[in-house]
Amino acid sequence: MNTLLLTERVASECRLRPVDVDFLLAEHRAHVDLVPAGRRGWYRLTPTGHVGTIVGPGCRLVIRPKMPLRNFFHLLDPIAPLPTTGDHVSAVPGAEALDFLAGRLAQLLAERTAAGLHRAYAERAEQGPFLQGRLDLPAQLRQGHGRKDRLACRYEDFSADVPCNQVPKATVELLLRSPLLGAEVRAALRRQLSAFAVVSSIALEPDSFTAAADRLTEAYRPLLDLCRLLFESLAPGPSAGSVSGPAFLLNMERVFERYVTEGLRRVFEGSEYAIAVQPLQRVSEPAASQPDLAMRPDVVILDGGPPSPLSSLREERDGGKGGGQPVLVVDVKWKVLAGSPVVIDDVYQVLAYGAGLGVRRAVLVYPGRRDRLWAYRLRRSPILVEVRTLRVVGSRQACRLSLQRLGHALRPPVRHEE
Repeated sequence: MNTLLLTERVASECRLRPVDVDFLLAEHRAHVDLVPAGRRGWYRLTPTGHVGTIVGPGCRLVIRPKMPLRNFFHLLDPIAPLPTTGDHVSAVPGAEALDFLAGRLAQLLAERTAAGLHRAYAERAEQGPFLQGRLDLPAQLRQGHGRKDRLACRYEDFSADVPCNQVPKATVELLLRSPLLGAEVRAALRRQLSAFAVVSSIALEPDSFTAAADRLTEAYRPLLDLCRLLFESLAPGPSAGSVSGPAFLLNMERVFERYVTEGLRRVFEGSEYAIAVQPLQRVSEPAASQPDLAMRPDVVILDGGPPSPLSSLREERDGGKGGGQPVLVVDVKWKVLAGSPVVIDDVYQVLAYGAGLGVRRAVLVYPGRRDRLWAYRLRRSPILVEVRTLRVVGSRQACRLSLQRLGHALRPPVRHEE
């Protein structure tokens, strides 16, 4: 199979067969721009902000990040040191990121197993000769009059078979089905599955992660966050008609957002401020016969108690369960600032967030080679717009310090005047 080495957001001219062109246009139009290059059989391919591997009918596309691999790994896992699996990558190019993340997943699963799987009460339905819990009358009536010795019942079971354990198990099973996974990390994941033998296998969906996360499972947050990233990266391109087309594609916008938000969580942990990550905020006054105006900024910093991601802005301002007052909004962009720091569409977006949430400080964060700041005070609005670059290349220590400096720069947000 022909392997084509590409770089994120860099155009390359490649020779493709018609079947591969049809496959890419049908399955990966959102991940790779493909246009004719002016010569028969040649095309200009430009990855659109994704890194990973796409396997087509007759070729494999390996999309590499623009940054050095060590810095790419740091974006994926800035908290812990590189796991041992990170130094034993597959000899096949393009498998490094998948094996790195899968190895990190195996490590987190081992830590979770050593600490003990979370248990909770879950409702079970069962039929048997004895009544457990309460009688399930609708199910009993559906049985008819054929069996008198079977009682349909429902009861509460204190079990590890709960969503926060079902999601990691389903993620491991999804990874094991990928032919792109290396043999060594595949064996490590299989070893971890034995601890989840009592946990049911489920079909992963986006809503599965919402059901698994709550305040009682806060210790699972790094594990569930990694599971979500792997699920989103393995989802594209499972097939094209009768031709198998496995893919592993990391959305670099999502990776950078995750990197920044986790860094802000650590800086703000234990402070009087709370962090809400991608909260859905209803910012309009309710009106009959028209939909609410809702926004979902990347990060909202609140002055007060912990936020509820499902709360409305009205609930937060009224002192309800939503937590404290929004004081700062942050929007994260995976773009290189070339020349002017002002990307007008991004400024419009963050200004809309600031006006909708009623804050006086709105911040745009971009990747860069060093920390930079541009501050804009508006003539007819109290909102201060900041454009910041965050260092993402260099030593791991330099990148960590850059992220900490960003957090401390945002930590004393401008408060609302009474």
